[in-house]
Amino acid sequence: MKNAKRGVERIKKVILQDRTGAPDDVIAVLKSDVFEVLDGFFEVNPQSVVAEIRVDSVGTYEIKLSARAFRVRGARNRIERA
Repeated sequence: MKNAKRGVERIKKVILQDRTGAPDDVIAVLKSDVFEVLDGFFEVNPQSVVAEIRVDSVGTYEIKLSARAFRVRGARNRIERA
């Protein structure tokens, strides 16, 4: 009985993730947008931007974003770039 219950829960999780998984193009656009925002404040390595989207068991999204920067841009740089 326990194995059957676990199997049903596993199937539900797979179906939920398949239905709500983020397509690669959504992640690519998200990474690009995050880079553009961060680049206004930091000198960011574009290849370091990582975006992950996961769906939990109740269907809510967990979004993780990270990036590496070499330095903080000064306020003058932000004004000049605008």
